Amino acid sequence: MKNVIISMIAKISKMDAEAKLLTAQVEAQSLLLSAMLLTLGKQGGTDEMIESVKKAINAALDSSDSPLKTDAELLLTQFNELLSITTLLDTKDPEINLEALQEIPSLPGDNKSS
Repeated sequence: MKNVIISMIAKISKMDAEAKLLTAQVEAQSLLLSAMLLTLGKQGGTDEMIESVKKAINAALDSSDSPLKTDAELLLTQFNELLSITTLLDTKDPEINLEALQEIPSLPGDNKSS
């Protein structure tokens, strides 16, 4: 019984970490959209927008205690990943590559045949 409970706690802990990651991704996207709207309203540039979000997150990192600091670091990481995806999308061909789509492995539970 002890092993079952430990297994359940580990599963719950993993789910909590995944939920935090998802929340950080959503919040980073929200920050990006908000910053873009503010920047466009002021007719500023993209670099200024990115810098203002990073400065705000870094200010939160500097003023937070350690549990919140970890979450702020996670938010900064997700924001940077979102920026790198945006940069990657900006440099790639706008056409859909059907061959590349077919090479993506199917997810568990998909009804595609491998």
